[in-house]
Amino acid sequence: MAKTVLLFLLLLSTLAFSRASAVITLEMPVGARQLGMGESGVALADDGNTLFYNPAGLAFGPLANEWELSRAGQPQGTAPTGQFYTAFAARNRRGFLTRNEVWAGTVNGILHFDGQVWREDLTVPLEGNAKLRDVVRTFLGSEVSLDSISGVVRNYNGAKTLKEEELLVEVKIPFSIMIKDTVTAMLYETRTEKLWIGTTKGLFRFDGKGFKDFTSEFGTRRITAIANQGATLWIGTDNGIFAYRNGVFEQRGAVLPSQKITSIAWHEMRKELYVGVEGAGIARLTPKQNDDDKDKWGVFTLQDGIMDLTPKAIAIDSSGHVWSAHKDGLSHFNLRRWEQVRFENNEVHGITVSEKGAIWIGTNKGAWRYIPEYATPSGRKSETEQSKSETGNTPGEWNHYHQGNGLVSNTVWCLLSLDNDLWLSTGAGVERYHAARSQVAFFYEKLLPVLKMPDLYHLYTGITWPLGDWGTWGLFVNFISFGETTVSNEEINPDQVSSFNSSETVVGLSYGTRLNKKWGLGLNFKFFYSALSSGVPGEEDATTASYAIDVGILGRDLGIKGLRFGAVLANIGPNVYYVDKSNDDPIPLTWRFGLSYDLLNIPDHRLTLNADYNKTVIYEDSKGDAQPFYISAWKAWLYPETIEENDSKFDTFKKSFQEGIVNLGAEYVYAGTVALRAGYLHDKVGKRQELDIGLGVMLSDMLQLDIASIQNVSNLDGVRDGQLRFAGLFRF
Repeated sequence: MAKTVLLFLLLLSTLAFSRASAVITLEMPVGARQLGMGESGVALADDGNTLFYNPAGLAFGPLANEWELSRAGQPQGTAPTGQFYTAFAARNRRGFLTRNEVWAGTVNGILHFDGQVWREDLTVPLEGNAKLRDVVRTFLGSEVSLDSISGVVRNYNGAKTLKEEELLVEVKIPFSIMIKDTVTAMLYETRTEKLWIGTTKGLFRFDGKGFKDFTSEFGTRRITAIANQGATLWIGTDNGIFAYRNGVFEQRGAVLPSQKITSIAWHEMRKELYVGVEGAGIARLTPKQNDDDKDKWGVFTLQDGIMDLTPKAIAIDSSGHVWSAHKDGLSHFNLRRWEQVRFENNEVHGITVSEKGAIWIGTNKGAWRYIPEYATPSGRKSETEQSKSETGNTPGEWNHYHQGNGLVSNTVWCLLSLDNDLWLSTGAGVERYHAARSQVAFFYEKLLPVLKMPDLYHLYTGITWPLGDWGTWGLFVNFISFGETTVSNEEINPDQVSSFNSSETVVGLSYGTRLNKKWGLGLNFKFFYSALSSGVPGEEDATTASYAIDVGILGRDLGIKGLRFGAVLANIGPNVYYVDKSNDDPIPLTWRFGLSYDLLNIPDHRLTLNADYNKTVIYEDSKGDAQPFYISAWKAWLYPETIEENDSKFDTFKKSFQEGIVNLGAEYVYAGTVALRAGYLHDKVGKRQELDIGLGVMLSDMLQLDIASIQNVSNLDGVRDGQLRFAGLFRF
């Protein structure tokens, strides 16, 4: 058993525990990302490893559902509650090496969210012999005003001379060169991967490299709505509805009582087009199949049950039901009849539906989420079992979001549902409701590499589950293998040799929830089993099992945007013993404090600084008995282990502080894809000074891989020098 005890004590020394504490796995830090930053993570707390560092991180995004102001601001002269962002479109790109993209139309152009940051321009690398003029020509789609616009782009890129232009390796072209007017409708066509943009003065198409202006073919009509049906594009204007197919525009719906189109939605299940017609109601079209057929039009009016004759927006939900937004509420078509949902003292502006069946409604008093009963698993089953005559109204669950529980502004104009997110145009700008994904974190490190023991290693895995508006749950396992030990009992039988494996396992259940917009609370309930030796003939098993609790808080944007503070009291629990009940030891009760600040956060560049302080607080009375946590938590600060009788208050404070560990770290992320990390750990009691370096690669929104290494910089030989840590994070 001597080998196991030696390893146990050696690992204790690397963590600077009090020698009276036990179960070191309770304090073994995890995550190559955090370990690459000097083992700091108490205030950062934003990934699956936060279960160890600070469970209060589970209260905030991206681990919990969260509202955020994605892009703020209004143009000069626009009222704070005015509608600046007028339309949305999205490119849904699920899978590895991809990110969802969002386009936002404004009163003076378009913006692009690439999955990380908002951009006002297109970046084009200059490859081969390509010149600035060449990429501008492709962007414009014509030679018209090429020279003058090339000059504008040259100035935009800071190239004042032709010589400076030759030094450019990429060119940024502002979207405003092409789209200057108010955007009235947008659609990203997945089949062709093209963005269609309707403005007050015409129709445009963007293919990722350049634009096509349809003014010559379609005129300068005011576009009001766009929808697609396979290879056919449906375009609503203030003077008719048009179908675009194979490069040809064809006007349809001449029979409609009004030619002012407000909205369009294609119903894929029924192969029908629903059209909002100003002053006339909602028209339904069954398109002709060939040139010999005729379009079949019908119009729903007040007599059919719709709320009014001027629908603002139309959406088709995942069950095929039709929803129309009106000033005073909603009209709902359950494919048999219309019914109304009135909003008292609310003015409805827009509507969208999610893939999972939720209906989102934007009003002047916030956003409403409605989950119809028929959209739930039990509701779908019930609906299929009912006859047409039995099916009536569709009750469901309503949630209201406003300035009191998430939104920055109560005025919501238009909405877009994309995967797990909801994008909203509000009086404050573009706001986003992020429905958190579950995360799985995994971690591995080979301990004390200088000892060259392959069976001495550390494993960790954790998983988080968001619980809607209630917060987030987590579950983790932290495991250390001390390796195999071979022993013989000289007194009983020197020739009898036995071996055993030593290890410790900690299993934790976590929960975090918000106290308010800025503060979160988190709890860990941990159960552990420590087996230093077992099954040795003639010796008692050295094993123990018990529990511990962590309590943490986390505050964000504290006075300064990007400033975070975290505090945790970890490992609250009873003493444990291995063999002799009278010789028990406390578990490592520990205070953790952390600060984190985003020093730089601009498109393509983010620099975060971290600082942690960890102190094990075990206080023993005059008899040498460890005191309960509510005494040790504060008395250990006043009576450090190295205190002397004549020490002044300053000396006492200094010694108390020096018994803790200081962790400093920094993380630089480029374009949301590559992260460089560095950190420093100072432990006076444990006589450690270590430099940590790390690298992270974000392959997509789903997968992140990290690696970190320890470099000893103290005068003493570091048993952890060269130790590598590997980790990954998977979101689903």
